[in-house]
Amino acid sequence: MTALAADGDVRIDNRAEVRSALGRVDAMHGAGGDLEIVAEAYARWGDRCVEHLSGDFAFVLTDRRAGRTIAARDPMGVRPLYYRVSGGTIAFGSSALAVGARDGHPLALDETRIADALIPALECADGARTFYIGVRRLPPGHLLSFSAGRLSVARFWSPDPSRELRLAGDRDYVEAFREVFRESVRCRLAGRASAMLSGGLDSSAIVGFARALAIERGEAPLVTLSAITDDAGCEETRHVRSVLGLPGLDPVLVRPADVEAMRDEIDRFLGGLDEPFDATMILPMMIYAAARHRGLEAVLDGLDGDVVASHEPDFLAGLIAQRRWGAAVREARALASFYDGTYAPWSSSVRLIAANAARAFSPLAARRVWRHIRRPRSVREALRESVIREDFAARTGIADRLSTLWSLRGARRGWSPRERHALELTHPSIGAALERYDRVARSQGIEPRHPFLDRRVVELCLALPWDRKVRDGWTKRIVREATEGLLPDEVRWPVGPPGAGVPRFGQPNAARRPPASAGRWDGRDRSVRGPAKAPAARSTARRGRRGLRGDSPADCGVRDVASKSEGKRV
Repeated sequence: MTALAADGDVRIDNRAEVRSALGRVDAMHGAGGDLEIVAEAYARWGDRCVEHLSGDFAFVLTDRRAGRTIAARDPMGVRPLYYRVSGGTIAFGSSALAVGARDGHPLALDETRIADALIPALECADGARTFYIGVRRLPPGHLLSFSAGRLSVARFWSPDPSRELRLAGDRDYVEAFREVFRESVRCRLAGRASAMLSGGLDSSAIVGFARALAIERGEAPLVTLSAITDDAGCEETRHVRSVLGLPGLDPVLVRPADVEAMRDEIDRFLGGLDEPFDATMILPMMIYAAARHRGLEAVLDGLDGDVVASHEPDFLAGLIAQRRWGAAVREARALASFYDGTYAPWSSSVRLIAANAARAFSPLAARRVWRHIRRPRSVREALRESVIREDFAARTGIADRLSTLWSLRGARRGWSPRERHALELTHPSIGAALERYDRVARSQGIEPRHPFLDRRVVELCLALPWDRKVRDGWTKRIVREATEGLLPDEVRWPVGPPGAGVPRFGQPNAARRPPASAGRWDGRDRSVRGPAKAPAARSTARRGRRGLRGDSPADCGVRDVASKSEGKRV
């Protein structure tokens, strides 16, 4: 019996670097698997082995000599990892159901998490709770240690807002991003890989870099996967067609007519959901199914490129706190023009300046009083828009959970744009979205890969000066400039008012959800009692500001939830 046993789902991107540091003579020849590299790194550096690894991973190592087990999940949480401690032992799995199968103990539903499912914002209420009592998820960037029945969980990685990259000129920043992002894409093209092309800037950038790599290496055209319609007003469809005009691409297109043809697959998917949040993911599921039909095994996508490579308008508070009024006013005006016709609070420079000045200068006591006044109203709105019964919401502490969730975006007075960016990068909504995409992709036998969430890309973008990420009203500025020569200008710098951003495909799952008028659910049975108020219409952008990433089953139907706001320019 060996002293060290390893298991997990691992892709190490800096193999040569780690092998060289380990003194392996085969450092440049790729001998040995990635899990073996992890085990050797642990044998050399102990728990600090995770600091030397770059890639997507969730692994478990059992050190029989030391009588302990450790487990780790990559910094952004691309790979899921669940566990349960019971009777002095610990069991792991890539899903909560897998943990139950591993340790043989029954799974009991957690009614608090059931209540979360009725208020879509609470999908990301915390990074550890699951739908089953006692089964926990290991949060992104955390290391678990279990020895002699004692469990400890600690963060091993967090974004560092103190590091700032200073280069000579604009082109130097662009080249720095190009080098790191190109390597991130290259690492994720191994095997039978393809790329999702939604028409947004993030997925288009990945396609641009991947296409260039395939041409450079003399490989077959890159397979792309897109959902399109014949609606001339759909901006993303126009962008998809524009990108597909480039050479070196092999497109797979999913159209509205395919919904009926794939109904049986959709029904099987909906009938086997691991979590109810996945019901909003019909269109991504169809795209992953199309990839499976082509014999592919992996799909690259642009998930959370907006979080990694840009700022939301509240970065203006950092500029105002630093008394950089000229820059703040100039950017507020440009952002208002950029968002014109989408989300009203971001379409007015006066409102942007006023709101961010309040964030920058209002005393802590005043902010606490305002939250004390505002939060009950926000909670009532969230409950009114759901089908949850008031007594069930009270029993499961929904008001407190919503308040805790909203407080996670509460940047401190005087924080710089970089500090605010670091806060966004650790929000549990990222891990929740990644787990949802992972479940949906794996249901179709596909591995999802996310180049923007490479640790090296994340750390570089965080270190960039704020005006490399947002400038003159253009979000993701560094991505737009880095794709020069790789993408059409109309995709990099769209002009005119944004159209209907996301292709709509009908609502084949509409019959499977109760109408809003049916009543409210108490969490204990399928019965509903009493009339429910019709939920007020809310913009997707507003929901995003309050903690939602994606859309709720109540208004999503079939659409691409990778785009976080309908009609919002990307």
